[in-house]
This record gives sequence, C-alpha cells and structure tokens, in this order.
Amino acid sequence: MSESQRVREAEKRTSRADGTPDDYLYEAAIYDTLWAELNELDLPFLLARAEKFGGPLLELACGTGRVLLPCAAKVERAVGIDRSPSMLKEARANLKAAGIDEERVDLVEGDLRTFELGQRFPLILAGGQPMFHLPTDDDWLATLQTVRRHLAPGGTFVAGVPVFTEEDIRNYDRRYLFSGEVRHPETNRRIAMWDFSTFDTDKQTITRRRVSEVLDEEGVVLERQHGLRVNFYRFPDQIRALLNRAGFRITREFGAYDESPYSTESEYFIWEVTAED
Repeated sequence: MSESQRVREAEKRTSRADGTPDDYLYEAAIYDTLWAELNELDLPFLLARAEKFGGPLLELACGTGRVLLPCAAKVERAVGIDRSPSMLKEARANLKAAGIDEERVDLVEGDLRTFELGQRFPLILAGGQPMFHLPTDDDWLATLQTVRRHLAPGGTFVAGVPVFTEEDIRNYDRRYLFSGEVRHPETNRRIAMWDFSTFDTDKQTITRRRVSEVLDEEGVVLERQHGLRVNFYRFPDQIRALLNRAGFRITREFGAYDESPYSTESEYFIWEVTAED
C-alpha cells in the first residue's frame, strides 16, 4: 500500500460520513470502562422511562449503546443515532455480545440537528449530556425541532444536564486534575488520564484538554495523546426558554436521577416534555 493510500485509509477511519473528524476515535474502545459509574447514576432512571412510556424508543447520541441496549430489552424496538462511527462500531459489538436480536435495534450515523428517520416514537431519550455538545441556541432549536418531528402524538422527550455552580468553576477551572486509570479492554494496557478544563462564563463554554498516557506495568509512559473538546452549557431557565420556543411543554422536572424535584440547589436539571398541539 502506497503512502497516499495509507493516508486515505486513515482519513476514512477518523472521519464521519460528512467528512468531519471523529472526536471519539481514541476513546470509543475504552468509553464503557471509563464511564462505568454513569450506569449507577442515570441508567435506572432511564430504564424506568422505557418501562413507563414504552417503545419503540429513540436515543439521541447513543454512543456505545450504554443506555440504548439495556432499554431495548424493555421495549419491542429501539433506534440509536450518533455522529461518531467509532462509537457506533462499539455499539454494534456490544449489541452482538449482549445477544440482542439485531432486527430489534437500529444504529444510525447522523447529526442530531438534521437527521431524518421517517418514523415517530412515543419516547425519545438523551442519556449523558449530549445537549451540551450543541454550540448555539440555533443548534439547540434545530435539534429540538428534529426531536419534535420524530415524536409520536402524546410522546415524551426525556433528557438531563448537570447544573454548573460557581463552586464547580472554582474547583475545576484551569486545574490539571487526574481523571483516573483504566485497562484498555482489547490490549489490557494501562491508560492514565488527566484533564485541564477552562471555563468561559461569558460564552458558557468548557474547553477540556485530556492527556492520555499508555503505561507499561512499571508506569513508564509508552505513548501520550492530547485531545481537545469543547462543551457548551446552558442553565435551567435558558433550557426552559428553548424548549418553549421549540413548542414543548414541560410535564415534569427533576433535580437528580433519584426523581427528587428540581430546586435551585440541584446538581442536575432533568426534564420530561411533550409537544404542544
């Protein structure tokens, strides 16, 4: 294989269908190990929504299927959409490993703002915090309008985000913090990670530089990689206004995944909404 062919093959592996880089290429294989504690945080809540509202269900930014696949066991059919081909590759492997009938779960590469599935769902979920990947209010509104197009009459859209406080900013802004160490599930190599996050409170952004180091058993660094990611956070009042502008009515609000009510002291803002007629 020539050098130009190797470059083209590398570009295919690192790009989405629209040609933009796949931000999760490096983390996809370790994502489930890295974020295993999320299953204790939000998964019981989301599984309860699947049982309550039924299916078929759609999950936005389904990633590796961390939420989608357990929910699929509760309903007759589930669909997941995600922009990252590497995350969807992991989801397909997890689907096979779980022994779930592949005809019951569709995994689709697409942009949350513009995807079109040609079907409607009584329940649409967004596990984790993919809404904070949307840079502008226009991106929020485009995504919410896409959700509304795919929501069945009387259907429910459920999502949640953390609420950042001044204390959070003091604790995390411009500090180099150890994020943890995991074993790569395929190579069994040690991977240690540090994050340096910068908050811009005027633009409401968090820019995170993650330094990942592959270590040998003695702790010698074999490989180091830097990754940059920007999240765009919103506060509850801003989210309520965007939901209202998109034609949604909030039916329930929670301040935690234990279903406690939202208050100004809550660490999370979680909503269940339905589309206005």
